[in-house]
This record gives sequence, structure tokens and C-alpha cells, in this order.
Amino acid sequence: MSIRRLNHIVICVSDIEISTRFYRDILGLELVSTLPEQNNWKEMRFFCAKGKSTNHHDLAIIANATLPSPGWGQPISPGLFHVAFEVGTIAELEEYAVILKSANSFIDQLYQPMHLSVYGKDPDGIAIEIIWRIPNDCWTYSDLWRAPLNFEEAIARWGATLKTGAAAGEST
Repeated sequence: MSIRRLNHIVICVSDIEISTRFYRDILGLELVSTLPEQNNWKEMRFFCAKGKSTNHHDLAIIANATLPSPGWGQPISPGLFHVAFEVGTIAELEEYAVILKSANSFIDQLYQPMHLSVYGKDPDGIAIEIIWRIPNDCWTYSDLWRAPLNFEEAIARWGATLKTGAAAGEST
């Protein structure tokens, strides 16, 4: 018996309309279903990666958060630190960096031993990581460094359109 993979994440949000626009319009997730508010349960909305998910939902948001989230790098209470989404190519990752910057949601971009990352934040300040998986034979577990991500250097090494992870048919 073992856990095979992460199936979905549920996030409490302060404004379900603003968060819906972020996850649907900025990150490009597909809104697949809504659970209307009931007498003892707030409204929920369910999202999937467009045309790529075999889950009922990859992300759900629920309208019941009332406390503000701390800023990036500030101390937080135990719980969710960030949600990571995977793209298939470096070109797609670079496009998300531009999208997050234009939405005023960009935080950082990093080169790590297992993936290239672009970080942003949702309307409630929850950190969002969008990754391109470095080819598995290039991973390391012994030296977990982080460095600034230079897209030109990454593209020179792997190319803009090399598909990895789920886009290359790898199981998650």
C-alpha cells in the first residue's frame, strides 16, 4: 500500500469571484463545477487543468476565509505554504512569468535541482508555484540549492520546447 500521487488541493478564499477570475483567467484552469452554498456549507468551485486532467478536480476553492494571509517570506501558521502547477515546456513557464507580472501577481523565478520555478500569489496571498520539470536524469537530491532563473540560459541548455513531466507522458 502506498500513496500514488497528489490528487487535488482545496483552498479557502476570501472572495470567491476574485479567486475564480485568478485561477480561471490568469492561470488558465477550467472551472468544471460549482457546489452552491448550502445551509451549513459555503460555496465551492472546482477547477481542472484544461484537457489534461483525469481528476474530478485538481483544485477547489471554498468561500470561507476571513483572516488575511501573511506576505511572502513572513512567518505563517502551520498549513499550506504553496500550490504547485506543472507546465510542459520552458516556453510555457516563461509565458506564465509574463502573465503573472502583468497581473501584478509575480513573486520570483528560481532554478532548482529538480525544476525551474515561477512564483506568484493568488488574490489572498497564497503562493502559487508554476514549474517545468528538469529531465529526471538531471535531478539531484544531494545538493538542494536555489538560484535565480535566467530563461535564456535555461533555453540554451534544454531548448524552449522540450516536453517533460506529464506533457511527456510521465506518470505523476
